[in-house]
Amino acid sequence: MVRKAGVAILVVFALFVIASNLSVDQRDIDNWENANYWRDNPRKAYPSWFSIFGGRTPTVFLKPSPVEENGSWIYRFSYKHTYKDKPNDVRFYGLPKGEKIEISVLRPDGVRVLLYRGPAISSNMSLNINMRAGVVSSLSKAFNLSVSEYVLVSSAKLLFSRDSSLEPLKGEYIFEVRLSEKANPSVEILGTCYGLLGTDSYGRDMWVGFVKGMNNTLYLAFFTTAIIVVLGVLVGMVSGYVGGILGELATFILEVLMALPMLPILVVLVWLFSTQGYGRKVEIDPLLFMFLVALLTFGKLAKTIRLIVIKEKANEYVKAAVSMGAGALWVLRKHILPPVGEFSLRYSTMLLAKVVALISVFGFFGLIPGTNWGSFMIEAMSQGALYGGYWWWVVAPGLAMGFLSAGLALVFFDVG
Repeated sequence: MVRKAGVAILVVFALFVIASNLSVDQRDIDNWENANYWRDNPRKAYPSWFSIFGGRTPTVFLKPSPVEENGSWIYRFSYKHTYKDKPNDVRFYGLPKGEKIEISVLRPDGVRVLLYRGPAISSNMSLNINMRAGVVSSLSKAFNLSVSEYVLVSSAKLLFSRDSSLEPLKGEYIFEVRLSEKANPSVEILGTCYGLLGTDSYGRDMWVGFVKGMNNTLYLAFFTTAIIVVLGVLVGMVSGYVGGILGELATFILEVLMALPMLPILVVLVWLFSTQGYGRKVEIDPLLFMFLVALLTFGKLAKTIRLIVIKEKANEYVKAAVSMGAGALWVLRKHILPPVGEFSLRYSTMLLAKVVALISVFGFFGLIPGTNWGSFMIEAMSQGALYGGYWWWVVAPGLAMGFLSAGLALVFFDVG
């Protein structure tokens, strides 16, 4: 029963990995380190599910209602604000660059604010960056605000304020984009919520970073575990079955590896074989890193397999087969490999969880190339995730590792 529960957990985790990768764009994953790629996203936004429980403003796209009037095209976008905080920004997309445009908004209190009039300086314009003059000119007078009172307030915060108290003004906002020719403009309300895990101080979607870190962590963990098992089986069987100098040499190597302190030596080896690339990040060949980890950790498995082989060799049916002329390869295939393979499979489930944890620890200290769960967590913490209340940045990879480890542990400990 326990084993079935472990298998069910692993199946759910596998489906989660597949669904997670289907939920993100490959371009987002490829541009995770490119801060300029995320410039249009809100900074340090809460997850989208916060809008349900915390009354935070979600990020939404608005659909236009186009109307032709006196040779001009007017696109109206309706937005109903019912949340306890205010949007971070409003973005206008699909504007005809260089052409004359007029953008205004009718607030719920009946005040119309002219946001921008003139040639479109870009096809993508921001309320905070490109339209501050219009907002300040209209609302600072309406609210009777001094320069010192609004100078540190963003255009979006000012536009969505009720009065000089700067409390949120709830109700329907009608954004109007007037163009001289037909186009395809759109409006995005950048709220305080965005994506499944929110955004960081660069505007990066943290869900993308989580998925990328998951992919790299599992990739390194699976292949490292496979190398450890292959090395452990080969060396363990040689040292246990083959006598003479080769067997003694294999046994000596195992004793040396078992006596070595793995973590300090691995840190030194990674430092010796790596270089520091852009942003002082470690650059080391992933295959080399996996081999170094396997080299320092396969000793325990190999020594156990050596004992299994020695025990199997002592069985009467093995001795009888050898006396009747059976070759070494036949004996290994028929009598030695089955118990060795069964133990190796069981051992690999426990080993995989340990390797995931090891990779995350090394990523936490920046000793592994690329993004992984460890580097994801330390980067989140460096941006004040814990002290700033963004606990989900750190909890998400921790929960994923715990879920995977629980499934592997249940499968392993229910055997026998």
